[in-house]
Amino acid sequence: MSNSALVNYTRISPNKNSPRNHAIDTISIHCVVGQLSVETIGNVFAPSSAGCSANYGIGADGRIGMYVEEKDRSWCTSSGANDNRAITIECASDTTSPYAVNDKVYKALINLLVDICQRNGIKSLKWQANKALIGQVDKQNMTVHRWFANKACPGDYLYNLHGQIAAEVNKRLGVSSGAAAPAAKPQQTSKTTAEKTIWNFLSGKGLNDFAVAGIMGNLFAESALNPRNLQNSYEKKLNMTDDKYTAAVDNGTYNNFVRDSAGYGLAQWTYWSRKQGLLDHARKQGASIGDLNMQLSFLWKELSGYTAVMNTLKTAASVLAASNAILTGFEKPADQSAAVQKKRAEYGQKYYDKYVKKAAAAPAAFTPYLVKVTATDLRIRKGPGTNTSIVRYCPPGAYTIIAESDGPGASKWGQLKSKEGWIALDYAKKI
Repeated sequence: MSNSALVNYTRISPNKNSPRNHAIDTISIHCVVGQLSVETIGNVFAPSSAGCSANYGIGADGRIGMYVEEKDRSWCTSSGANDNRAITIECASDTTSPYAVNDKVYKALINLLVDICQRNGIKSLKWQANKALIGQVDKQNMTVHRWFANKACPGDYLYNLHGQIAAEVNKRLGVSSGAAAPAAKPQQTSKTTAEKTIWNFLSGKGLNDFAVAGIMGNLFAESALNPRNLQNSYEKKLNMTDDKYTAAVDNGTYNNFVRDSAGYGLAQWTYWSRKQGLLDHARKQGASIGDLNMQLSFLWKELSGYTAVMNTLKTAASVLAASNAILTGFEKPADQSAAVQKKRAEYGQKYYDKYVKKAAAAPAAFTPYLVKVTATDLRIRKGPGTNTSIVRYCPPGAYTIIAESDGPGASKWGQLKSKEGWIALDYAKKI
């Protein structure tokens, strides 16, 4: 297994497993949160105490560094399973959201990805922005850190470019003409599943429950939360079925968004800026305009641009206040009457009661269970996260887990029965 000849700097990190236990078939792009050089990135990964690494890094000047050889597994995405099959790449970026990268970094990334794919027999990059497809490399072979841990990585800038990145790499590989990956078929999401998906997505953005419910209330009042409701009465008069409408929007033959309530009411936020609207966002991600996850990522991108609205949402003291912030500061429909405000607040309150009251119920008693640790370098940490101090190494063997918690550095942490500390459960197998 070879390494890239494009590397300008090498400093091998001790934070790795050698060799990896899976063939390379996946790419994971990260943002390093800083306009760093390849030398500085190497300094970050150099100490064992850092507990993290990547196969490659791209500095702000476009130079490429190698920190873990391709034959070995880096510690990068908070998932042992993903890191064993993926080449991980850290990219120098801005320090604030959306963590943008410069043109030098972007060009070097494309060159590196082409080289990685050619040497490892990856015929094309596939991206559908769908967490449910992790490991199904015939459908999607690009993953992101945010799918495995509560992180923003790779930042919305790179995340929203994944479809474009795949298209550019595939063009160089001779797979396509350079257009974005073929659009995925719209998700056939049930109403109940859609509710949970939207609630979970928004809750993961740091908003309080009033704000989440207020946004949902506006979305549901607009679309009645019908996952297949991609047109209103105007389109129905044209005898356009949902499938025909979606296909027409996806292939560019239909663009009359003004009268539509497509995508949970998102289309009304797209037609004013057609070239940067929902369809273009969908194409960059290689997804259909009817894909719920794509719609939600677009909603957040648009909403984040309204500073005053976001500030109100972060401090919303009621569902009505949050709903009105969206209605009057973001959606801005012609009808902002008290009756409309009341209707949307009632929708939001319905889902606030449904999800918040359920979450507030007393949690079920935790049932301890056994795990088996085979790694020789697994650390016991004082708390659930790589941001806490290391107690000692955890010898291979069987351990009883008495509690679980989320935390940085792993998808889930487990507290040892001895209460000596916590271990990353990604590296332990339940028995």
